[in-house]
Amino acid sequence: MSQTAVQQSNKITFGSGKFEASVYGGAGYINLGAMRNIVFEETWTEKKIMSDNAGIIKTMLTEHKASLSGDLMEIDLSNLNLLRGGIDNYDAIAADPVVGEVQVVMSGDWGYNTFIPLSHSMGAGTLITVTSVTGSTDGLLVVAVDYDNVLVNGVSGIIVKDSATVTTIAQNLTIVYTYTPAASETLSSGGKYTITPIAVKITNTNAAGEDFIIEVYKAANAAGITLNLQPDEGGDPNVVPIKLTGDLDVVKDAGNQLFIITSEQL
Repeated sequence: MSQTAVQQSNKITFGSGKFEASVYGGAGYINLGAMRNIVFEETWTEKKIMSDNAGIIKTMLTEHKASLSGDLMEIDLSNLNLLRGGIDNYDAIAADPVVGEVQVVMSGDWGYNTFIPLSHSMGAGTLITVTSVTGSTDGLLVVAVDYDNVLVNGVSGIIVKDSATVTTIAQNLTIVYTYTPAASETLSSGGKYTITPIAVKITNTNAAGEDFIIEVYKAANAAGITLNLQPDEGGDPNVVPIKLTGDLDVVKDAGNQLFIITSEQL
């Protein structure tokens, strides 16, 4: 038999939530997208003040913290850069033409009839048509006469011929070309040691459009990147676990320095 009855059915929450992150201060939250295992956790260390003759005088807490964690299914390097608090270098490369790229091949680094690779490639893997090749001694070289513009295993480059007008290999070559890279983003790490705090929050929205929000004011990345690659035939996506641990934001009033829970599900 039932021992009680539901007191407030609207207080029963179903479903997961939207995980968002922002620069410290909570301006311009970014939705981290599809995730699993989203967890909010509050922790502290209990400290009891004891007397010699009257037992416990006071119970206090120290190391009051709150964390939001989960598994990212959308591995967006820009989002990881934000979550990791400035300990990385992030760069986004657009698939736009780069005009007038200059590459200098020094004397001693090339020879006749030897492939000289260009430093960049076309995103499509096609041949980069070289605009010009100029020798520091012989001046402007002529394509098909003094050099060939070739593609070797997806890498563009030139092969300088032992022609009558290329009089010596003891000269620098200046190669000018235009290329279109593949769109990409990079995240590199190592050598930066200060983690900048960010704001994080989760939002659960019910069928009536009412929100239940937990926001941690001042959180910092608490774990490095772990990526366990799944079997090709498994069908399960690769995920990156994240954990953002919040400390007291002492610029706020006492009692409102760590996190806030807001419910519209009344």
